[in-house]
Order: sequence, then C-alpha cells, then structure tokens
Amino acid sequence: MDHLMSALSDPERLELYARIVLGDLPPREADSPAARRHLGKLLASGLVERLDDGSLRAGPEVFRRARTAESAGGVPRHLAGFFARGRLTAIPVRPTVRHELLVHLTDTLFDPARTYSETEVNEALRTVHDDTAALRRYCVTDGLLVRASDGSAYRVPQHA
Repeated sequence: MDHLMSALSDPERLELYARIVLGDLPPREADSPAARRHLGKLLASGLVERLDDGSLRAGPEVFRRARTAESAGGVPRHLAGFFARGRLTAIPVRPTVRHELLVHLTDTLFDPARTYSETEVNEALRTVHDDTAALRRYCVTDGLLVRASDGSAYRVPQHA
C-alpha cells in the first residue's frame, strides 16, 4: 500500500490520477510533457493501465489487491488485534504473546546481516510504536536483539 501512497503523494500526479479516474483527460493531453512526467509512476505503481487502444484506465481493484497483499504478508492473525492501521496499539502483557510479537517485529524490521546503532533501532521501532525504549528493552531481554557491552550497537543474534 505504501507504493500507492507514494505514487499519489505529488499534488500534480494526484490531480492527473483524479482526471484519469473521472475520464476527464483527453488523449492529446495525456501525451503532453507535463502528463508524461507523472504518468510513468502511475503506470509503474499499477494505479493506471494503458489499454490496447492507447487510452488510460484507473480502477479500484489495485487498492483491493494491495490491501489483500498487505494483510497476507503483514501481521500474523493471532497478533492482529494489537495493531491498527499498521501501528502497534498496545504491548501485550502476557510474556508469551509479547515474545511472539517481538519475534514478528524483529523479523520484519531488522536485517540479521547488519549492526544497528541505538538511534537506528529506535527509528525502526518507532515505525510501529512510540515507546521504543520498552520495545528495545524487551527485545534485548528476550534475546531477539543483542546489545554491545558499551550499548553502542545492536544486532539480531545468529541462531545455530
């Protein structure tokens, strides 16, 4: 879904998309330099498709496909109740559930092949919840992130 929002984040591109949706973009205007500048991103994102006759079409199915892909590849079903609009709304109190959530977060947010500064860990965790200190501490306590003895670096442990 983020790629769709990114494609629509430019005001001129958003206006072009709206005109395509409304069928208010004459073919000669679609070939103008101004339209071509933004049309590539709309086509690449799947928001717009070029039909065989060269006309442009925008349909709602792209949003349904993105939503389905997001829910399929997103949060495990048993943890979905802790999220709203992609953000963690509460940190589970039960240790086993909290651990499952932290496993999901570390698997999704961190690359096991790299080392992170505390700032980078906080930035990654902030994408899902504002209490980065608690999440970071829980990740370290549960052994999902290993902190350097001087506290300067974090990494995902290598499992044998």
